[in-house]
Amino acid sequence: MDSSCTTPLGINHLGQFGGLTAISATVPAARLAEANAAQNVGGYLPAAILPLTAGFLSDAIGLTGGATVFAIVVTTAAVAGGLLVAPRLPATKTTATR
Repeated sequence: MDSSCTTPLGINHLGQFGGLTAISATVPAARLAEANAAQNVGGYLPAAILPLTAGFLSDAIGLTGGATVFAIVVTTAAVAGGLLVAPRLPATKTTATR
């Protein structure tokens, strides 16, 4: 069974679908396989390195310390990603309804 099936609402699949949609809309047909491979490496490599590093760190400094450092790294990456993406979001117009 695919472990991504256990996430709420199939969020992993929605992210992959969004990435593949963006690739197919912007990358020339002759380079689609290359772009898909780059997306997979960009997603799966950090997903493998982070918990592996957390395991080694937990062995070195203890479970609590390793989990704390892991949480700080993941939180920092999420905030940095949000700050990188936020300026690129289109402005939304709000209209008053009467």
